[in-house]
Amino acid sequence: MKNKELFKKHHFWILLGIVPLFVLIAAITISSNVGAAVDKKLSDYKSSESSITSKLNPKSEELIKRIKDQVARVESKKDELWRLNWERQKDMYVWPNSPRLKDIERLNLAFGKTIPYSENQYEEFKKPEVYLAEFSTANAKKGIPPSTGMADTLAPTQFLNGWQSVLRHVNVWDDRALTSEQIWLMMEDIWIQRSLLDAVRSVNAQMAEFRRVKYEKDGVVIDDPEKKTPDDPLRRKFHSRIWDLELEVVPKGNSKVLVGRLINHTDRLQLMGLNNTMIVKVWLQPGKDVRPFEFKIGGEFLAGKGAMKADGKTPANVLNIVPTDDHIIPPTLDVAEIVKVEQVFDARTVPVRRIEAMQLGKTDSRFADKQILMPKFPAFEKEEIKKEDPLSPKGPGGTPVFLPPPGGLDQPGGVGGVGGVGGKSGGGTVDTVVNANKKRYVAVTGEVRRMPVAIALVVDQAYMQDVLLAFANSQLKFQITQANWARFRGTLGSGVNDPKLDPLSGGSVLFAQPGAPNALGGEFRDPELRGPKPIGPPPVGPRPLPGPGGPGSPGGPFGLSGNLTTVSESQLTSGLIELSVYGVVSLYEKFVAAGEVSKDPVIEPKPKDKEPKVDPKAKGAEPKAKEPVVPDPKTKVEPKATEPKTKDPEPVVPDPKTPKQPAVPDPKTPKSRRRRIC
Repeated sequence: MKNKELFKKHHFWILLGIVPLFVLIAAITISSNVGAAVDKKLSDYKSSESSITSKLNPKSEELIKRIKDQVARVESKKDELWRLNWERQKDMYVWPNSPRLKDIERLNLAFGKTIPYSENQYEEFKKPEVYLAEFSTANAKKGIPPSTGMADTLAPTQFLNGWQSVLRHVNVWDDRALTSEQIWLMMEDIWIQRSLLDAVRSVNAQMAEFRRVKYEKDGVVIDDPEKKTPDDPLRRKFHSRIWDLELEVVPKGNSKVLVGRLINHTDRLQLMGLNNTMIVKVWLQPGKDVRPFEFKIGGEFLAGKGAMKADGKTPANVLNIVPTDDHIIPPTLDVAEIVKVEQVFDARTVPVRRIEAMQLGKTDSRFADKQILMPKFPAFEKEEIKKEDPLSPKGPGGTPVFLPPPGGLDQPGGVGGVGGVGGKSGGGTVDTVVNANKKRYVAVTGEVRRMPVAIALVVDQAYMQDVLLAFANSQLKFQITQANWARFRGTLGSGVNDPKLDPLSGGSVLFAQPGAPNALGGEFRDPELRGPKPIGPPPVGPRPLPGPGGPGSPGGPFGLSGNLTTVSESQLTSGLIELSVYGVVSLYEKFVAAGEVSKDPVIEPKPKDKEPKVDPKAKGAEPKAKEPVVPDPKTKVEPKATEPKTKDPEPVVPDPKTPKQPAVPDPKTPKSRRRRIC
């Protein structure tokens, strides 16, 4: 009873402690159960939503299969493009004309593979008739004219101060044997420079071509190339970028003579050529091996379209060709029809007048801050690792890399562009031409090497776009990144008052080929090497009288017998510009399909020659530092007996009784430096 009374008496306090505990337990239980249910509902909602979303755009099995096929095709496109570009370029990788080197060419080695050396192939490059013949076959000492070298075939386009100062090549050899890596870089320089010059030559060849057009005279159609059967095969009209040429074969006694009319359809004065003669090759029968007839048209120049002669009625841009003995077709040539016409350019008329500079590895503003890379040759990679090793001994230094001055290509008087790193042009030793230009690419992958290049040339402004298009369409896949041009302010001469270039003035004929005796005379002499020009206007005097002959013949009114004086230098160069082209060329590696193994023969690298010994007594030779001798720790070293140290000599004390000798100053010493010595 007492307990019941006690419980009733204190039931408030007892319930106050028990009830909150049960309430808390109930709240926790309810919260956990409700939260789990909510999470489950949310999960079910999201799964339902994703299931519905996936069914909004259903894809059939056929569509999925096609997508997979496209993905596989894209992955194989890389190899296909690599193969196509390699097939396009592989013909340009031609080795010098030597039996031993042609054997290497037939091996079709991938770039960087070890070149065979068992038959002394490396020494072939030191022969002038092998390596240098790739640039020019001219030999002044032996009287051999230029013919098949890359510089020779570009004629009559000239090089500033000769190809030797423009094209990169090795012309000084030492006793050290070449390495396979050096030969690959030398050949790469040849292939790139040859391809760039081929693009320039293609522009000249394209501008020299005439195409057959509709020939209509006095309202009568004489010839129409669109007809299957020609109206008259011996009367035709041809058209080029500069000229319209109407030709006709007419009988003259027992012979046949080629006559016609020349029309300048441009709006600018056009020169006829050296010796006041324009030469046109005319093919008179179809066939590949047909010898053309050289049709010579005499005249100094023809005015542009719209110009009139003194009578105000006769067009000055039309020249009626007067037949001469030079126009008689030799009986040895069969005449069937006028098939093709092609102009022969010379130093005055060629579209691309001169190559000012060419640099491989030259960057423009786009790649100015880009790191230049070396080819992935194992020997070069080992050298780089050795250079980066902090424990490797530091040598006396390597060959300095030539850096062009800011402002563009290294060319006298050329167009200034953006600065950048570029390899030195011209000739030199293996060290300066090859070893100093190992770093030459902006990108190197397993499929392609991309090299920046730059070329500057003097060209007629009318053909600037043709030059850029020729570079872009070259085998090198030239990607033009920058092109600068400016009006040409220099002088090319073009035969004005220069007897070396104009035979009519008493000089010798200019053979429009580099390396010829007069090829680099006043026509393309460096302005700095010319003599001083007279100040003031040219002297006024009587003009030379026309030579014999009618209009359109050599020596006629358009073919003066003396110097070319009716056309000024400014007129001759008014249409010329200096064009600097920067870009990146792509050199594709030999194609190897995915999963295949290269079939190139495995050749061990040739051991390097030992460094040449330098006599320390020789004049100018630096004494070689002695390497420290490290003793063997197992060998006992006996201590050397120490020698007694010699006493220092006692200082000489002057005798006070001896009179002092007066010091006499050197008479050559300046007076300001003379001091009285007591």
